[in-house]
Amino acid sequence: MTPISDQVKPGFSPHRRAERSTDEGVAPPERISTFAQGFFEGAGPVLTTMMNRPISVTVLGVENLTPTELLRQVPLPWVLLELRYARGLTGTHWFILGRSGALILGHALAGEEEGEALEFLPSHEEAIRETVNQILGSAAASLMALITRSISFEPVTLQVVEDATALPPELSAQLERLWLVRAEATGPDGFRADFSLTMGSDLAREIATVGADPSGAVPMAEPRGMDNAPSGIEFILDVTLPVAVELGRARMQIQDILKLAPGSIVELDKAAGDAVDILINDCPIAKGEVVVIDENFGVRLTSIVTAAERIKTLR
Repeated sequence: MTPISDQVKPGFSPHRRAERSTDEGVAPPERISTFAQGFFEGAGPVLTTMMNRPISVTVLGVENLTPTELLRQVPLPWVLLELRYARGLTGTHWFILGRSGALILGHALAGEEEGEALEFLPSHEEAIRETVNQILGSAAASLMALITRSISFEPVTLQVVEDATALPPELSAQLERLWLVRAEATGPDGFRADFSLTMGSDLAREIATVGADPSGAVPMAEPRGMDNAPSGIEFILDVTLPVAVELGRARMQIQDILKLAPGSIVELDKAAGDAVDILINDCPIAKGEVVVIDENFGVRLTSIVTAAERIKTLR
């Protein structure tokens, strides 16, 4: 993707905003820019897979503005998606597609010819919602190294906003300042779709501080092995971590997903009897076999990674 450190909006001074961040708690634009790059790092590959053609996503710039200024720069109507954090950070992003951008992207994801429909259909909604969920899964992996904690998102919700009265409170509070990240997806045959990502001041400040030392530097050191594990690890031995068992995965086209109904069978990439993967903090740490214990399912471990590798999952 194109670096954006020098692409903030005309008339916008990173140095002036950085000074305000000290006095007023405004997040530094450089850190928001770095976050935006990580957030959209996997968006191009996801769209390439979903649309079956090469798509690149470029982050164009970031800007700090009011909700009124947002409405002037990104006119209604919108297709608005709520991206709420389930773990790792607190708050919500709003993913904004203008009406024309939503139609272009919805057509392409649904495998329709351009101009086949002039209205935003339920099939377009489902295609965009599923694609954004996939982008969030990729973003969670990319951002883990940046903010030094595991994150996940709740399922995406989508609404069509025709006028300002239907806006959520976070985007209509006149005293709230927002961060706006502009991006575009481009591909062959002139394909282009613009979209925006917003975040409120509280979420931006949290993003700016997690994983950072008082000097403002983001630690990017490689995970340490067991021999170099922190001597105070005993202080986190009672921390709860999410454990998941993955039976297998499948890749499907949007049109096939929309045809699913009760009774449909989704074929996974593992054969019956194959070992299942055990994940902690979304990282694979062991393999095992499914067992039944007093009418409950369990997993008997058959292999496990080294203690040094398991320490890495705590980072």
